[in-house]
Amino acid sequence: MDFIGNIKSVNLLKKALERGALNHAYLFSGPEKVGKFTLAKMFALSAIAGEQLNLDIDNINRDALLDLVIVEPEILEKKGILKQRDIPIELIRNSKQSLSLFPYHGKYKILIVNDAHRMTIASQNALLKVLEEPNPTTIIILVTHEIDRILPTILSRLQVINFGLVENIEMTDGFSSDFSFSTDCVELSIGRPGLAKFLNENTEEKTFRIEALDELKKIRKGSLNDKFKLAEDLSKNSTKTLDKLNIWMWELRKNALMLEEQQRSEAYVGIEQIQQTMAMLKRSNANARLMLETLFMDL
Repeated sequence: MDFIGNIKSVNLLKKALERGALNHAYLFSGPEKVGKFTLAKMFALSAIAGEQLNLDIDNINRDALLDLVIVEPEILEKKGILKQRDIPIELIRNSKQSLSLFPYHGKYKILIVNDAHRMTIASQNALLKVLEEPNPTTIIILVTHEIDRILPTILSRLQVINFGLVENIEMTDGFSSDFSFSTDCVELSIGRPGLAKFLNENTEEKTFRIEALDELKKIRKGSLNDKFKLAEDLSKNSTKTLDKLNIWMWELRKNALMLEEQQRSEAYVGIEQIQQTMAMLKRSNANARLMLETLFMDL
Protein backbone atom coordinates (compact mmCIF):
# COMPACT_ATOMS: atom_id res chain seq x y z
CA MET A 1 0.00 0.00 0.00
CA ASP A 2 1.30 3.45 -0.89
CA PHE A 3 1.57 6.35 1.55
CA ILE A 4 -1.71 8.28 1.77
CA GLY A 5 -2.13 12.07 1.78
CA ASN A 6 0.10 15.10 2.46
CA ILE A 7 1.23 15.22 -1.14
CA LYS A 8 3.05 18.58 -0.70
CA SER A 9 5.31 17.13 1.97
CA VAL A 10 5.84 13.99 -0.10
CA ASN A 11 6.81 16.00 -3.17
CA LEU A 12 9.19 18.22 -1.19
CA LEU A 13 11.07 15.19 0.12
CA LYS A 14 10.95 13.46 -3.26
CA LYS A 15 12.58 16.46 -4.97
CA ALA A 16 15.24 16.72 -2.25
CA LEU A 17 16.23 13.10 -2.89
CA GLU A 18 16.22 13.58 -6.66
CA ARG A 19 18.52 16.62 -6.36
CA GLY A 20 20.69 15.02 -3.70
CA ALA A 21 20.16 18.16 -1.64
CA LEU A 22 19.41 16.80 1.83
CA ASN A 23 19.53 18.82 5.02
CA HIS A 24 21.30 17.37 8.04
CA ALA A 25 18.20 17.76 10.24
CA TYR A 26 14.42 17.79 9.80
CA LEU A 27 11.31 18.18 11.92
CA PHE A 28 8.14 16.41 10.79
CA SER A 29 5.31 18.29 12.51
CA GLY A 30 1.55 17.89 12.42
CA PRO A 31 -1.46 16.09 13.94
CA GLU A 32 -1.13 12.60 15.38
CA LYS A 33 -1.44 9.58 13.07
CA VAL A 34 -1.32 11.41 9.73
CA GLY A 35 1.74 9.41 8.66
CA LYS A 36 4.63 11.57 9.90
CA PHE A 37 6.64 8.67 11.34
CA THR A 38 5.85 6.39 8.40
CA LEU A 39 7.02 8.96 5.85
CA ALA A 40 10.08 9.77 7.97
CA LYS A 41 11.03 6.10 7.86
CA MET A 42 10.43 5.76 4.11
CA PHE A 43 12.40 8.96 3.45
CA ALA A 44 15.26 7.79 5.68
CA LEU A 45 15.53 4.36 4.04
CA SER A 46 15.43 5.91 0.56
CA ALA A 47 18.18 8.39 1.53
CA ILE A 48 20.36 5.63 2.99
CA ALA A 49 19.98 3.53 -0.15
CA GLY A 50 20.52 6.52 -2.45
CA GLU A 51 17.21 5.82 -4.20
CA GLN A 52 14.11 7.77 -5.18
CA LEU A 53 11.47 8.11 -2.47
CA ASN A 54 9.80 4.74 -2.00
CA LEU A 55 6.17 5.21 -0.95
CA ASP A 56 5.27 1.51 -0.78
CA ILE A 57 5.08 1.08 2.99
CA ASP A 58 4.84 -2.71 2.65
CA ASN A 59 8.04 -3.01 0.61
CA ILE A 60 11.01 -1.52 2.45
CA ASN A 61 14.75 -1.82 1.80
CA ARG A 62 15.82 -4.12 4.62
CA ASP A 63 19.53 -3.62 4.01
CA ALA A 64 19.08 0.09 4.65
CA LEU A 65 17.63 -0.69 8.09
CA LEU A 66 21.20 -1.35 9.27
CA ASP A 67 21.88 2.39 9.12
CA LEU A 68 18.59 3.54 10.63
CA VAL A 69 18.42 4.35 14.35
CA ILE A 70 14.97 4.88 15.89
CA VAL A 71 14.41 6.37 19.34
CA GLU A 72 10.93 6.67 20.83
CA PRO A 73 9.27 6.69 24.26
CA GLU A 74 9.01 3.38 26.08
CA ILE A 75 5.42 2.21 26.54
CA LEU A 76 4.58 0.86 29.98
CA GLU A 77 1.44 -1.02 30.98
CA LYS A 78 0.13 -0.65 34.51
CA LYS A 79 -3.23 -2.06 35.57
CA GLY A 80 -4.23 -2.41 31.93
CA ILE A 81 -3.41 1.24 31.16
CA LEU A 82 -0.67 2.11 28.64
CA LYS A 83 1.55 5.09 29.39
CA GLN A 84 4.45 6.70 27.55
CA ARG A 85 7.67 7.42 29.41
CA ASP A 86 9.86 10.42 28.60
CA ILE A 87 12.89 9.84 26.38
CA PRO A 88 15.89 9.86 28.77
CA ILE A 89 19.28 11.37 28.03
CA GLU A 90 20.88 7.90 27.98
CA LEU A 91 18.96 6.98 24.80
CA ILE A 92 20.13 10.14 23.06
CA ARG A 93 23.74 9.51 24.13
CA ASN A 94 23.58 5.93 22.85
CA SER A 95 22.14 7.19 19.56
CA LYS A 96 24.95 9.73 19.28
CA GLN A 97 27.45 6.89 19.59
CA SER A 98 25.65 4.93 16.84
CA LEU A 99 25.66 7.96 14.56
CA SER A 100 29.41 8.37 14.99
CA LEU A 101 29.99 5.04 13.21
CA PHE A 102 30.49 4.95 9.46
CA PRO A 103 27.38 3.78 7.54
CA TYR A 104 27.20 0.00 7.15
CA HIS A 105 25.19 -0.11 3.95
CA GLY A 106 24.43 3.24 2.38
CA LYS A 107 25.27 6.90 2.16
CA TYR A 108 23.99 7.96 5.59
CA LYS A 109 23.36 6.98 9.19
CA ILE A 110 19.95 8.39 10.07
CA LEU A 111 18.37 8.94 13.48
CA ILE A 112 14.58 9.27 13.81
CA VAL A 113 13.28 10.49 17.17
CA ASN A 114 9.57 9.64 17.24
CA ASP A 115 7.36 11.67 19.60
CA ALA A 116 10.34 14.00 20.03
CA HIS A 117 8.36 16.22 22.40
CA ARG A 118 8.78 13.45 24.99
CA MET A 119 12.52 14.17 25.23
CA THR A 120 13.49 15.65 28.58
CA ILE A 121 15.25 19.02 28.60
CA ALA A 122 18.50 17.18 29.28
CA SER A 123 17.83 14.88 26.31
CA GLN A 124 17.13 17.83 24.03
CA ASN A 125 20.32 19.56 25.12
CA ALA A 126 22.29 16.39 24.41
CA LEU A 127 20.74 16.24 20.94
CA LEU A 128 21.56 19.92 20.43
CA LYS A 129 25.27 19.13 20.70
CA VAL A 130 24.89 16.67 17.80
CA LEU A 131 23.02 19.27 15.73
CA GLU A 132 25.67 21.91 16.39
CA GLU A 133 28.39 19.70 14.91
CA PRO A 134 26.67 17.91 12.01
CA ASN A 135 28.41 14.90 10.50
CA PRO A 136 28.26 14.85 6.67
CA THR A 137 27.06 11.22 6.76
CA THR A 138 24.41 11.84 9.42
CA ILE A 139 20.77 12.99 9.16
CA ILE A 140 18.46 13.56 12.13
CA ILE A 141 14.66 13.56 11.85
CA LEU A 142 12.42 14.59 14.74
CA VAL A 143 8.74 13.64 14.60
CA THR A 144 6.21 15.44 16.80
CA HIS A 145 2.63 16.60 17.18
CA GLU A 146 3.62 19.08 19.92
CA ILE A 147 6.15 21.37 18.27
CA ASP A 148 5.86 23.94 21.07
CA ARG A 149 7.66 21.52 23.41
CA ILE A 150 10.80 21.45 21.26
CA LEU A 151 13.50 23.90 22.41
CA PRO A 152 13.85 26.99 20.16
CA THR A 153 17.59 26.35 19.93
CA ILE A 154 16.81 22.98 18.33
CA LEU A 155 14.02 24.29 16.09
CA SER A 156 16.34 26.89 14.60
CA ARG A 157 18.56 24.09 13.26
CA LEU A 158 15.81 22.02 11.62
CA GLN A 159 13.96 22.14 8.32
CA VAL A 160 10.30 21.88 9.27
CA ILE A 161 8.09 19.62 7.14
CA ASN A 162 4.45 20.36 7.95
CA PHE A 163 1.69 17.75 7.81
CA GLY A 164 -2.07 18.23 7.86
CA LEU A 165 -5.25 16.20 7.99
CA VAL A 166 -6.18 14.13 4.94
CA GLU A 167 -9.47 14.37 3.04
CA ASN A 168 -11.78 11.38 3.47
CA ILE A 169 -11.86 10.78 -0.28
CA GLU A 170 -8.06 10.49 -0.37
CA MET A 171 -8.13 7.89 2.38
CA THR A 172 -11.02 5.98 0.85
CA ASP A 173 -9.19 5.82 -2.48
CA GLY A 174 -5.92 4.91 -0.75
CA PHE A 175 -7.47 2.01 1.12
CA SER A 176 -9.62 0.90 -1.84
CA SER A 177 -7.31 -2.02 -2.69
CA ASP A 178 -7.91 -3.49 0.77
CA PHE A 179 -11.34 -5.09 0.50
CA SER A 180 -11.32 -5.92 4.21
CA PHE A 181 -11.17 -2.23 5.11
CA SER A 182 -14.21 -0.78 6.88
CA THR A 183 -15.06 2.66 5.47
CA ASP A 184 -16.58 3.89 8.74
CA CYS A 185 -13.03 3.83 10.14
CA VAL A 186 -12.23 6.68 7.72
CA GLU A 187 -15.05 8.76 9.18
CA LEU A 188 -14.00 8.01 12.76
CA SER A 189 -10.37 8.88 12.07
CA ILE A 190 -11.13 12.52 11.15
CA GLY A 191 -8.45 12.91 8.52
CA ARG A 192 -5.77 10.63 9.98
CA PRO A 193 -4.88 7.62 7.80
CA GLY A 194 -2.78 5.96 10.50
CA LEU A 195 -5.70 6.08 12.91
CA ALA A 196 -8.10 4.76 10.26
CA LYS A 197 -5.82 1.77 9.69
CA PHE A 198 -5.45 1.21 13.44
CA LEU A 199 -9.22 1.32 14.01
CA ASN A 200 -9.77 -1.14 11.17
CA GLU A 201 -7.46 -3.60 12.91
CA ASN A 202 -8.64 -2.96 16.50
CA THR A 203 -12.35 -3.47 17.08
CA GLU A 204 -12.04 -2.59 20.78
CA GLU A 205 -10.57 0.85 20.03
CA LYS A 206 -13.19 1.46 17.34
CA THR A 207 -15.96 0.65 19.81
CA PHE A 208 -14.34 2.92 22.41
CA ARG A 209 -14.42 5.85 19.99
CA ILE A 210 -18.02 5.24 18.99
CA GLU A 211 -19.01 5.16 22.67
CA ALA A 212 -17.05 8.35 23.32
CA LEU A 213 -18.92 10.16 20.55
CA ASP A 214 -22.25 8.89 21.90
CA GLU A 215 -21.32 10.32 25.31
CA LEU A 216 -20.54 13.68 23.73
CA LYS A 217 -24.03 13.72 22.21
CA LYS A 218 -25.55 12.91 25.63
CA ILE A 219 -23.61 15.73 27.25
CA ARG A 220 -24.78 18.27 24.70
CA LYS A 221 -28.43 17.15 24.78
CA GLY A 222 -28.84 15.53 28.20
CA SER A 223 -30.19 16.84 31.48
CA LEU A 224 -28.06 18.28 34.26
CA ASN A 225 -28.37 14.99 36.15
CA ASP A 226 -27.12 13.09 33.09
CA LYS A 227 -24.09 15.37 32.90
CA PHE A 228 -23.27 15.01 36.58
CA LYS A 229 -23.64 11.23 36.42
CA LEU A 230 -21.27 11.00 33.45
CA ALA A 231 -18.78 13.32 35.17
CA GLU A 232 -18.80 11.01 38.17
CA ASP A 233 -18.21 7.93 35.99
CA LEU A 234 -15.41 9.50 33.93
CA SER A 235 -13.60 10.91 36.97
CA LYS A 236 -12.73 7.35 38.05
CA ASN A 237 -10.26 6.77 35.19
CA SER A 238 -8.34 9.88 34.18
CA THR A 239 -6.35 8.13 31.43
CA LYS A 240 -9.43 6.95 29.53
CA THR A 241 -11.13 10.27 30.19
CA LEU A 242 -8.23 12.14 28.59
CA ASP A 243 -8.55 9.87 25.56
CA LYS A 244 -12.26 10.65 25.33
CA LEU A 245 -11.72 14.39 25.71
CA ASN A 246 -9.22 14.24 22.87
CA ILE A 247 -11.76 12.42 20.69
CA TRP A 248 -14.40 15.05 21.52
CA MET A 249 -12.00 17.85 20.67
CA TRP A 250 -11.33 16.40 17.24
CA GLU A 251 -15.04 15.84 16.61
CA LEU A 252 -15.93 19.42 17.58
CA ARG A 253 -13.13 20.72 15.38
CA LYS A 254 -14.41 18.72 12.41
CA ASN A 255 -17.94 20.02 12.94
CA ALA A 256 -16.71 23.60 13.42
CA LEU A 257 -15.12 23.65 9.98
CA MET A 258 -18.57 23.25 8.43
CA LEU A 259 -20.11 26.20 10.31
CA GLU A 260 -20.42 29.89 9.49
CA GLU A 261 -17.75 32.18 10.95
CA GLN A 262 -19.75 33.30 14.03
CA GLN A 263 -20.88 29.77 14.90
CA ARG A 264 -17.36 28.49 14.27
CA SER A 265 -15.94 30.96 16.78
CA GLU A 266 -18.44 29.75 19.37
CA ALA A 267 -17.50 26.13 18.65
CA TYR A 268 -13.82 26.90 19.15
CA VAL A 269 -14.65 28.18 22.63
CA GLY A 270 -15.81 24.66 23.50
CA ILE A 271 -12.62 23.18 22.02
CA GLU A 272 -10.52 25.54 24.12
CA GLN A 273 -12.46 24.57 27.26
CA ILE A 274 -11.73 20.91 26.59
CA GLN A 275 -8.03 21.70 26.09
CA GLN A 276 -7.92 23.59 29.38
CA THR A 277 -9.66 20.75 31.22
CA MET A 278 -7.22 18.22 29.75
CA ALA A 279 -4.26 20.34 30.86
CA MET A 280 -5.63 20.56 34.41
CA LEU A 281 -6.32 16.83 34.57
CA LYS A 282 -2.75 16.11 33.46
CA ARG A 283 -0.91 18.55 35.67
CA SER A 284 -2.82 19.08 38.88
CA ASN A 285 -4.41 17.24 41.78
CA ALA A 286 -7.64 19.19 41.46
CA ASN A 287 -10.98 17.43 41.81
CA ALA A 288 -11.48 15.62 38.49
CA ARG A 289 -15.21 15.24 38.99
CA LEU A 290 -15.68 18.95 39.65
CA MET A 291 -13.64 19.92 36.61
CA LEU A 292 -15.65 17.58 34.39
CA GLU A 293 -18.97 18.83 35.78
CA THR A 294 -17.93 22.40 34.99
CA LEU A 295 -16.89 21.44 31.46
CA PHE A 296 -20.06 19.47 30.75
CA MET A 297 -22.30 22.36 31.80
CA ASP A 298 -20.49 24.65 29.35
CA LEU A 299 -20.46 22.32 26.33
